[in-house]
Amino acid sequence: MKYPALAAAVLIASALSADAFVPSPLTSLGTSAASAPDASVPSSTYLHMSDEDDDLDDLFGEDDDALSALIGKRDRIYKSTPKVDTPKPPSTDEEIDAKLDEIETKVADFDYTDDLPDFTSKRPVRTPKKVEKKKKEKDDSAPDDEISFFDYQSDYDDENDFHIPNRMGFGTGAWGEPKLGFKEGKKLKKKEIKTGRYLAGDLQISYNSLVENGVTFIDTSESHGRSLTKKNLSAEHILGQCYEENAQAEPLITSTFANPWLHLLDGGGLRYGRRGLVKALEDSCDRLGAGVELYQVPAALYLGFPNALPDGLSQCLDKGLCNYVGVTNMGALRMKSMARKMDKRGASLTSNSFAFSLTNRKAWKSGLIKACKDQGVIPIAHTPLDGGFATCAYTMTNPSGGRPGGKFPYAQKKLEKWQPLTSTMEAVQSRVKTRLEKEGREQQQMMKDSRAQPPQINKDVTTTQIALNYVIAKGCVPIPGVKTVAQAEEVLGCLGWGLTDEEVRMLDSAADAAEKGLSI
Repeated sequence: MKYPALAAAVLIASALSADAFVPSPLTSLGTSAASAPDASVPSSTYLHMSDEDDDLDDLFGEDDDALSALIGKRDRIYKSTPKVDTPKPPSTDEEIDAKLDEIETKVADFDYTDDLPDFTSKRPVRTPKKVEKKKKEKDDSAPDDEISFFDYQSDYDDENDFHIPNRMGFGTGAWGEPKLGFKEGKKLKKKEIKTGRYLAGDLQISYNSLVENGVTFIDTSESHGRSLTKKNLSAEHILGQCYEENAQAEPLITSTFANPWLHLLDGGGLRYGRRGLVKALEDSCDRLGAGVELYQVPAALYLGFPNALPDGLSQCLDKGLCNYVGVTNMGALRMKSMARKMDKRGASLTSNSFAFSLTNRKAWKSGLIKACKDQGVIPIAHTPLDGGFATCAYTMTNPSGGRPGGKFPYAQKKLEKWQPLTSTMEAVQSRVKTRLEKEGREQQQMMKDSRAQPPQINKDVTTTQIALNYVIAKGCVPIPGVKTVAQAEEVLGCLGWGLTDEEVRMLDSAADAAEKGLSI
């Protein structure tokens, strides 16, 4: 045999194969169907590796002992190989569900955190940033940025759906007014500070203090600080800057349409028709850098068709320039007429702003405040301190009111006439202080075992604060002018307490006596 190794390989393969090499007739090697051997006759044709190989019959017959040895070796290998049970794949839905449950259990029990490194993370410190005008965005995912405050008047029976927190606001009548102490620039001399001068930075601090502590209602007008409009230092410009710097606060800004005739005299041009009203509000929004919550028009005669004002206010609402509309200095009859006109246009009259204070109670005596309540209109007092006279700081013995400069703004005769109110104001002041101190002690006693701390309420009340709370007690929203930090603190000191009915009656009786020239 010429190729013993090759013959042995063929023999081993045949021995290990279950089917071995079964000889079969070769019918596909070019043999035609006619010449193909009969299938019933056993074929003698076998597989050849090459022409040089010997016939396999000779190989198989050459050495039977060698073949027996190989077969025996194969059997020993089969017996020594351990059997491995191959799991049968699940075939039914129940078996598949059971297999999935087993896998999920193994995954759930695996603790993948054991190999993770320990780490700590710190919340980034927020850096205040200016907000682009008209595009102020709030991040709802950052609750620490939101300003919260106590609204002591949250349960107040509001006249309509416009709620004013704490029933208190402030005005910007002196903002940007050089004649009222405003100064351009960033520094003040000591002498200027003593005389009451103030800067835009002082207004920013005052603004922040008020809106962050619950006084968010702000009354402004295009006529405030008009002389510095070209320098971007009018009241609306400054208020817009304050709003931009303190983007977390949510002020309720009210702007008032300037008296059209005074506007003309100031060189602002002639305004008429509803378009003139809409254009004025658009300009105010540009200066403020945002829309306004409430827009008010004065009672002054306005050129245009009879319905120019209600048509203009309705268009302002439709354009989204404001959310509410109101009037200023309108009597009861004109206010009701305007309310009817707004109703016909699918809107409502929200407010009426007028003069009212402890020393000027015409709005109360004429029934204007009651008419506002009946009409569902918020009464707003734009001069709640009557230029300072209602604070009773000016007396016969202190005609300057303690202000620097030694000026006497009121005649001695007038101070003498109002002396009964001054005396009563001091008595009420002492009475309120005693009452608040007692209420504070009782509240602390009730909450001594509680972790919650009661809000800090001012107990060292002043006559100014009594005058402002008197206006609130009469149902109005006072908007005193604020231009300094001290004035802002004075306003905040009014929150959290009020006058009792008896204390209001004491003040009314003293004011009645003073108006009649009587002494008490």
